[in-house]
Amino acid sequence: MASVRDSNASKGTASTATGRPSAASTWGSSRPSAASSAAPLLASLGGPDGVEPEITVSVHTLSNHFGSNLVVTANSESVIGEAAPVPTGSSDEHMVGLSSAVAAQRLVEFGRNEIPEVIEPWYFMLGKQFIGMMPFMLEIAAIVSAVVEDWPDFGVIVLMLVVNAFIGFHEEHKAKQSLDALKASMTATCPTKRDGTMVILPVAELVPGDVIFLRGGNIVPADSEWLEGDPMLVDTAALTGEPIPRKVPRPEREGELEGAGRHLLGGCIIKQGEGHCLVKETGLRSEIGQAAGLVQESSGHQMGIFETKIMQVIRFVILISLVDAGVVMYVSVHTRGLKVSDSLLNVLALVIGAVPIALPLVMQVTMAIGAAKMAKKQAIVTHLTALQEVASMSVLCSDKTGTLTTADMRVLPSKVWTRKGFSPDDALLWAGIASNPANKEDPIDKAVLESVNEHFGEQVAQRKLQGYTKTKFVGFNPIVKRTVAYCTHEEHGQLKISKGLLDKVLETGADGGECWTCADAEQIREQLRTVDCRFSSQGYKTVAVAIQRADGPMEFAAIVPMIDPPREDTKITIHRIRQAGIDVKMITGDHLNIAIETSRLIGLGTGVLPAGDLWPASATRDETIMTADGFAQVLPRDKREVVLVLQNKGLVVGMTGDGVNDAPALAQAQIGIAVDDATEAARSAADVILTSPGLSVIYDAVVESRRIFARLRAYVLYRVAATIQIVCVLSIMIYAYNDTMPALYVILLALLNDVTMLPVADDNAVASALPEIPSMPQIMLASVLYGLLETAQTMAFYELQPHWFAAPDGVDAEMYKDAVVYLQISMAVEFLIFSCRTPGFVLFSFFTENRPSLALFSSVILGNVLVSLLAGFANTLKIIQVQVLWKDIAYIWLFDIAGLLIIDLLKWMSNLAGTGWMSAGAGTSVLGYPDLPESMVDGLQASHLSTLMHHRSSVRSVHAASRLSVGSGLPGAGPPSSNTYQRRSQSVLPFPHNARAAAMHANFASF
Repeated sequence: MASVRDSNASKGTASTATGRPSAASTWGSSRPSAASSAAPLLASLGGPDGVEPEITVSVHTLSNHFGSNLVVTANSESVIGEAAPVPTGSSDEHMVGLSSAVAAQRLVEFGRNEIPEVIEPWYFMLGKQFIGMMPFMLEIAAIVSAVVEDWPDFGVIVLMLVVNAFIGFHEEHKAKQSLDALKASMTATCPTKRDGTMVILPVAELVPGDVIFLRGGNIVPADSEWLEGDPMLVDTAALTGEPIPRKVPRPEREGELEGAGRHLLGGCIIKQGEGHCLVKETGLRSEIGQAAGLVQESSGHQMGIFETKIMQVIRFVILISLVDAGVVMYVSVHTRGLKVSDSLLNVLALVIGAVPIALPLVMQVTMAIGAAKMAKKQAIVTHLTALQEVASMSVLCSDKTGTLTTADMRVLPSKVWTRKGFSPDDALLWAGIASNPANKEDPIDKAVLESVNEHFGEQVAQRKLQGYTKTKFVGFNPIVKRTVAYCTHEEHGQLKISKGLLDKVLETGADGGECWTCADAEQIREQLRTVDCRFSSQGYKTVAVAIQRADGPMEFAAIVPMIDPPREDTKITIHRIRQAGIDVKMITGDHLNIAIETSRLIGLGTGVLPAGDLWPASATRDETIMTADGFAQVLPRDKREVVLVLQNKGLVVGMTGDGVNDAPALAQAQIGIAVDDATEAARSAADVILTSPGLSVIYDAVVESRRIFARLRAYVLYRVAATIQIVCVLSIMIYAYNDTMPALYVILLALLNDVTMLPVADDNAVASALPEIPSMPQIMLASVLYGLLETAQTMAFYELQPHWFAAPDGVDAEMYKDAVVYLQISMAVEFLIFSCRTPGFVLFSFFTENRPSLALFSSVILGNVLVSLLAGFANTLKIIQVQVLWKDIAYIWLFDIAGLLIIDLLKWMSNLAGTGWMSAGAGTSVLGYPDLPESMVDGLQASHLSTLMHHRSSVRSVHAASRLSVGSGLPGAGPPSSNTYQRRSQSVLPFPHNARAAAMHANFASF
């Protein structure tokens, strides 16, 4: 039969105990969410929320959403519609199914069981690169140069425009195919009852009310309700994060809606059993469809946080420059009587000077080098601007199963409880003897046997196990709920060892298997139940072990606890991340008790709350999210809601995860991180993909990204200050002296000074001890101060030029003045980078780890040597209009170095005074790699509440949020401001804007 099959055990099936589903998983839940809750069957539903199609819409079935744990069998068109070789089921009313006519009507009403995808043509993507403030400025400059027939300048400007456009196109093109992991490439089918007959139909054509047949190995194609058949074991790890399969049907738990025990969520895998089910929700209305819809809603081409701030500064400078250019044009034509063509030359110089032409290129190169470094540390960066966001991250939300933990249950030998006369080592070994090595799919046997190997060492463990010769083995079944191994041992003789449920090992009762009652059963029963309940309340799953030696009685030996253990590096990584001023929260679909115990083991804290505390939305709820150490029993929309609330509080949020259930939150967060062995859905939604086990790479990413941020901040300060200097100098020359500078000199300034700054991308930089929260006022203030000081230096030189740097005899004085002023500006701007890159005094930095890299230092010096040669050999090279005397060149070097030291001394004094006006938020403390305190090595120290608001970085980001009135789509938020970023899906994010250039990237490996 053609069907969707499970070729491998689902990720995380051998792990912790099954937790009760959150309220969100119960059918017809009415609590609010960022996405619409699933409505009851046959309710009148409107169109699903999603992105508005822009160009082309293609659709893909839901059947291949679930990572690499499934294989879709080839389904030819010839089998669709044919009779399915499966049971028809009973003739009860609820098993009737739908007629073809009714199904067709509902298909129109509810839509196909598919997820729409927006596809943007490549030529549209390329065309957008020529739209924007900076491209417009270059285009204006090109038009002006063409009008005045300045063709050399025209050619250079057009070349810069085209190069920048193709850089942007290349970056955005890598973000295409945003929902690949949530789509299917083959037609999936499912046995469905139509017109009273079970036939094979495409999964995409299922509608609410269809009766379908599912069996072990199938993936549930839509949210459904079990009707009749065998009890099923359903692996829900892909959607809820629970590593142990749920039993369906099962009795409803306290607080669940009626019928919740019969529900099967789309995307889950049937591990055992078969039966008929009723389709309840399809497409974007199903839980897995809502997950895909939330990912899609969180997608969109956006800038990084730092890049957004920088562009705000650049737009402001360009706007002022345009106004200035208009005034210059008016003054030149109407006041001074110049021709329009001559005035346009002055305007051209201003326009070119106002555009930081190489800014995007330098930022891309800086981030690309950082991404290459991260790749060497087993972290693939799928979206370069994520490196900006990681530097600003103030909260890290993390999934538990497979992320903080190994997703494989293990026995904790130190926790094994034994009766007097038995040792934990013996109990663990006997549990291994009573396990079946051939049954690799059984999570309990697998956990016990692998724990034996890890505890004793594989070679010693095998030698010990082989010392017991099994003569008979009775496997586990749902009735007797225990295993029994009969064996012989050279030292102990004949043995009977049992492992299983405590009550069934202590006293079997007449259950059809071999029966016994352990010695002293009545005396120890209450003690054992107390121990078992304590383990259960701590989130452990337990098995009991009993042994019979020769003809003696069965003796109860031990209670063996199991849990999904934390990864080896989880605790130290969380400690380091918190030391870096980043709060950590655990968000998991697993049971609350398991989450609390895991959180305690990793030193995260025990303030973990159930998902029910996330609703209804309120100010109190938001504060609860801020102070909690995590949430348990959550569904995908709950995880995304936590991220949204934290973003609404002004925080930059990171999210780690590995499953389909994490994809919406990964896409929503500014930094989505998919851990090793993550599903394709999680990888595609992430900005950073870890390719080695553990979380230590995340801390490496924090350190490296803060270094990248320091490099970018230094370059941006330098470039914006240089732009301000050029615009101010040209404006003063035009207004005050009725003078100007040749446009070619301005182009040389824009090109040469930016090209020589490329080594800043790999400059030495130290990571700040606190998150780097970009501030437009700080960046603007520092840039303006640098620019004005540089302008003052140049204008002082301009005034002194006739006296100190007079033109030699026979040389045009105006042309000589233009040449030496250009030379002074060019070298002064080059030297400025040394001041911008460090908050300390520039000379001191040369003797610390923050000294300029050899490449940057050499580039600056060689750049200044080059312009000196251009000026000194002007008669030969024919680029500078007149040749400058070598003594004047030497004095200009000394003049600019002295000017750098004076400017930097003012910056240093400002920092000592505590104002930091010229540092743009750069801190002096350095982030390192701290070790765990001794008090945390044993795992006993853990705060009960989040330390979020104790971090200066978080307070700083909240203040930033209060300064910027940015709207939110959350209840209780204020109205959106006019500069709130509007996404293609029409949803609005609070500050900081969801700064993803693309939420999902299928071609992450190509980077």
